[in-house]
Amino acid sequence: MSLSKALGRRVYAYPFALLLVVFIGVVSRIAYVDRPMDHRSLNAWREADYTQVTRNFYRGDMNILYPQIDWRGDTPGFVEMEFPIVPWMAAGLDRIFGYRESMVRVPSLVASLLALLLFAWLASRMLPPVGALFATTAFAVNPLLVHLSVSMQPEAMTLFWSLCAMALIWRWNEAPRHRTLLAACTMVAAAALCKSPAAYLGLVCSYVVLRKQGWHAFRDPINYGAALLMILPPMAWYAWAHQFWLAYGNSLGLSNESHFLGWDMLLPPKFLVGNLRTETINVFSPAGWLLAIAGAAALPVRARIVWVWLISIGTFYLVAARTSGDDWAYYYHSHSVAPVSILMGAGVAALHRGWLGAFWPRLKPVMERRILVALSFLTILSLALVTVRRIDQGDRSGGMAEMHYCAKYLQQYVEPNSLIVVRGGGSTDEYGKPVAFNESMVFTWMDRKGFNYPKDKLTEELIESIRGRGGSYWFLDTRDLDKTELKRSIRSRYKLVAECNGIFMLYDISHP
Repeated sequence: MSLSKALGRRVYAYPFALLLVVFIGVVSRIAYVDRPMDHRSLNAWREADYTQVTRNFYRGDMNILYPQIDWRGDTPGFVEMEFPIVPWMAAGLDRIFGYRESMVRVPSLVASLLALLLFAWLASRMLPPVGALFATTAFAVNPLLVHLSVSMQPEAMTLFWSLCAMALIWRWNEAPRHRTLLAACTMVAAAALCKSPAAYLGLVCSYVVLRKQGWHAFRDPINYGAALLMILPPMAWYAWAHQFWLAYGNSLGLSNESHFLGWDMLLPPKFLVGNLRTETINVFSPAGWLLAIAGAAALPVRARIVWVWLISIGTFYLVAARTSGDDWAYYYHSHSVAPVSILMGAGVAALHRGWLGAFWPRLKPVMERRILVALSFLTILSLALVTVRRIDQGDRSGGMAEMHYCAKYLQQYVEPNSLIVVRGGGSTDEYGKPVAFNESMVFTWMDRKGFNYPKDKLTEELIESIRGRGGSYWFLDTRDLDKTELKRSIRSRYKLVAECNGIFMLYDISHP
């Protein structure tokens, strides 16, 4: 075969292979878009919260400034949260097409598909074809992104706006124009509104501008306007939402969660182990670390903004280590998937052109190709297997299935306007810091409003206090009574309405 024919085949093979990879990514993302909010979830409390906010928009006022949850106690339910664009859009779709619980997955799916296409474009601009193809493949099959693509939470939307911001920042770095910078800062603001951790993009934008313009950056009024455009909308929203925490004590983990690194966490630094474990399993894979190291050393000049991107994300993980290092916070690590995929793609491209042989002259080209094939195959296989395992974990969530069944069964005994009482998680973490204890699944499944209390604060006085505020039906997990003094007095004090599977009991506490 002539050289020209071989090159011609490569030119036509690349777009075909890229389309195939994107098709696989699309199919893997749409598989569960019609699933309701049930027990098959790895992040049930967040999905339950978003279902409630969507449902309350749909049934009541569509004013996006007033999101409401159901574990509201005797308050109106207004809650401190990120800008509720996802549930608000879902409620709008419900009003147009009719209510479906799964509708709140649609905005996340659309954002996820757009993010996949945008990443494929960005990778193809930053990397040679073989590297871009691998980076897009890693992005397409990544377990976090596949899982979050139809999750009832804002991560997929945040990722899309973050990629828009990075694409524009990179574009401005290549060809500085005022309108590009203004657009980039607008995208940063949109990402931070969807989820506050995306504020790390401000570090990337600031670094690129200062590196490009030096001290002259402070003389350009457009830069100040761009900075305000990036900062003011998120600050205005979170300041507005904070009033709901001050007035009603309702928050989705903003003011009622301890996020930041403290001296008490440094010895031993378990937060580092937690972050590295999540990154290795869900973002890099063991073999992917080697590709990323090679990519970091051989990154093309035009793609070196990726270093700043990753360092900014790492800074966020470190500052928010009390959260980011926990197993439940796996979805925070979706932020690093895109830059890591580009790094791994750069590593593949470097090995493909013989980069390793330049450092190890005795290494034969055929051996370097075998190393490249082995590392690439193991990386994609590992990410794909974790994706399958993560889906299987959700499908086989046995403990949650029992709670879901019993909540649905006991729903018939609770009048629609009665307030239920449900236990949540613990009120503090292992370091004694306050955390968000609210678990909202039972409220969503029973479609009832009511009170949520921390499980480590359960006392007879607490239940009586809730009863005095209007609590009517206590959805009780009897396993909690083994650790309290309530076990002996509960049956004589309150009326047992129904029970489910010998574990979950429904007590009428309104008339002791």
